[in-house]
Amino acid sequence: MEGELVELPELVAIAYPDEVRAGRASEELERSAEELALDRDAASVVICEHHGGCQLTTSRHPGATVHWSQFWGVLLDLILGGAEAAEIDPGFRASLRGLLRPGTSALLIAIGPAGRAGVLEALRPLGGTVLSCNLAADVAERWDVSGPRFGGRTA
Repeated sequence: MEGELVELPELVAIAYPDEVRAGRASEELERSAEELALDRDAASVVICEHHGGCQLTTSRHPGATVHWSQFWGVLLDLILGGAEAAEIDPGFRASLRGLLRPGTSALLIAIGPAGRAGVLEALRPLGGTVLSCNLAADVAERWDVSGPRFGGRTA
């Protein structure tokens, strides 16, 4: 809609030096989702197993749409894939790829600017390396990951 101002979500990745902590962080977000005004499906866990494979885990809650699972799958391909991906900030992509080594994990979250501080505070006890980048407008629109549920607003 013309004249509409929408705050786009950030992609936040929290990388952990083991295979289990991202799962624990996801469980903590699950417990705190309502208080943090977080879409429960706006997070996924990547586990880089010791044998070199990566496993992506998403949550599907009642009423969730399939687009979240698709979004996380495509996003992981863009981050880990060999081809350059204009949709993802190259610095973010390179940093996250460097942290995702066998025996590690990461929590990926699409969150609005207003909710970022609360999420990071809730997860602070688990440590981890925090990376973030803004999602491009065309990516947010294509996957319907913008607007009020991400702390965005329309004017």
